[in-house]
Parts: sequence; structure tokens; C-alpha cells
Amino acid sequence: MRYSSMRLPALTWISLLCVAYFVIGRAESHHSIGGEFSSEEVTVTGLVTELRLINPHTYIRVDIENGGNIEQWVLTFGPATKLIRGSGWTPETLVPGERITAAGRRARQGTGMYIAQLAKEDGTALITSLEE
Repeated sequence: MRYSSMRLPALTWISLLCVAYFVIGRAESHHSIGGEFSSEEVTVTGLVTELRLINPHTYIRVDIENGGNIEQWVLTFGPATKLIRGSGWTPETLVPGERITAAGRRARQGTGMYIAQLAKEDGTALITSLEE
């Protein structure tokens, strides 16, 4: 099939716009750790309510007791593929009701952190360093 000289530039522009849309959308979907998390380091201990091994970040929801009140924190770490392949994590690595202690960079807004260190109550270290 032969394209007319006017049709080819239109197809080229449409193709370029589609590529740009996907590239820009992908770039906007990821953010820097420094943009979402402060340099303030905090340590919390609480009970796991949920582990979400997903990409691009793994999320652990934790109930933290703070002065008699329960706060729900979201602890964030790197991609699930890295935890699964590199450290052998499974959905059962952390189960609801399990007590953990986490240290890391506090979220700029809300209650949460980017994990630098994570350990179970028995002392088992699950994460030992901040990876950006």
C-alpha cells in the first residue's frame, strides 16, 4: 500500500505523539524519594495490617500506637521484584498482626516513611539499608 505525501507526515506526527505520551506518562508516574520523603529519620514499632508486594514500590501498612491513639502508617520500599528475587520475600514474609520495627525517612505529608531498616520482633532483619 502506498501512502500519499500528505498522509505520511500525519502518520509520523501521530506516531511521535503516541511515543511522547507514553514516555512522559512513565516519567511522571515515578518520583524521587527526596520529593516525597524528608531527610528526617524516624523509627516506629507497630503491627502489620497489610503487605503489598507490587511495583514500583512495596507498601507495608502498619498500626502504630502514639500516645494511646493508633495511627496507620504506610511504609514504602523498593520494587517487589527486587525483594522477591533478591531477598526471597513472599506474601507471607510479613503477615497481619506481626510486630515490626522500621527506621527510615519520614514522609513529607501524612504518616509514613521510606524504609532504611526493617526488622521483625524476633530480631530478623528484613531490610538493612536505604536503597534509592
